[in-house]
Amino acid sequence: MGNALEDRWALMQGATSKMNCLVCAGEAKDLTPQNFDGHVIGCPSCGNYEVAGGAWDRLQKASQPERAAALAKAAWLKGFARWPTIKNICF
Repeated sequence: MGNALEDRWALMQGATSKMNCLVCAGEAKDLTPQNFDGHVIGCPSCGNYEVAGGAWDRLQKASQPERAAALAKAAWLKGFARWPTIKNICF
């Protein structure tokens, strides 16, 4: 999950819009910093996660169970990264 410091950092980078989470379809925040190749999403249910630019179209076309599985795999592959990143390898 995100915290106030991470949200504040994202807002300082120019990310201010609300959106629907691509995984659960609930209300989420677009935390994407300027000049970032991809998207950073802050969801109260799914937590903060990134979608690599190359996986964006694939994620949007995926079914809800495929999206949830991709986020679960990204979380498993996360390693030392701050947030899980959904990449094409997650599908």
